[in-house]
Amino acid sequence: MLEDDGEPRIGLPKPFVEFVVSIEGTHFWKSSKDGEEHVYTEGWVTPIQDGPRYARAVSRRKLVGARLYPWFATECLGVLPSGDGVPPPDLASLVGPVANELRSWLLEADDDQMILDRFSLWLTEHIQAINAQKNRLQELDLEQSTTVSALAKNMNMSGPTLRRSFAAQNGTSPKRWLVLRRIDKLLRDPRLADPESSLADLAAEFGYADQAHLCREMMRFVGTSPSTMRTRDPNYPPHMRMEE
Repeated sequence: MLEDDGEPRIGLPKPFVEFVVSIEGTHFWKSSKDGEEHVYTEGWVTPIQDGPRYARAVSRRKLVGARLYPWFATECLGVLPSGDGVPPPDLASLVGPVANELRSWLLEADDDQMILDRFSLWLTEHIQAINAQKNRLQELDLEQSTTVSALAKNMNMSGPTLRRSFAAQNGTSPKRWLVLRRIDKLLRDPRLADPESSLADLAAEFGYADQAHLCREMMRFVGTSPSTMRTRDPNYPPHMRMEE
């Protein structure tokens, strides 16, 4: 769950599809600082993005959401648009009238814990049940997949088969997904916010060739340097940052 004052924020790319329901606020999304804004009031599904995106809300912003593996999201919701700046589809366009039913049910909850419990129950009953056999993909040893060949092995595919099908089904290439997953892990590591921690050591631990490689990748996908990310409030969500 995310709750804040609705001020403009920059959402950073992730290796997941985000399934989001609005609890409070009218929300605006755009693919670049000077881009066209798109409005959402009930909920949306954000495909894997290829760069930072800009968001704000009128009045307060309160959201509840889940992050889904892209292949699982495709099975549940159908093929999603690419994350190359195309606005996320609204929730109702993917799941129909049940989107309004879900939101109404969440708004009737007595407190935040009940919202989370109801959202979790709905996901279990209405999404995971769509194709239960796909749950096995979430049980695979994906944490050990650091290369495309390892990812293909863990998904029981050949390398060429994975490359042919992954982009069409998940909206990004397997190599790009692995890059985003590595950044995701780095953004979640508390040492990134610790000025006493060595960026060179973090780069080595996360599989970058050197600190310069880490910096280039962060600039490409996050839009700012690791040093700038270190100045954030450590309690701030790892995949958001203030506008500079």
